[in-house]
Amino acid sequence: MANAPQPARRRRALTLVGAVVAAPLATLAFSGSAQAAELTPIAEYLDTTVADTEAQLGGALDALGLEAAE
Repeated sequence: MANAPQPARRRRALTLVGAVVAAPLATLAFSGSAQAAELTPIAEYLDTTVADTEAQLGGALDALGLEAAE
């Protein structure tokens, strides 16, 4: 590829970029959407994790004598 003429190199690079972009898009297109029953446990876990992190951060700010911005 180092000795290839410029147009051939450019074509190969564009082909590679096209394949890198097209592969995930094709996977998303053919996989379908997730059902609510699949997403609910993930959403509950994230809610719990965010609430715990917020409480810990609030405790740390209180310990430092600072106030959280609202």
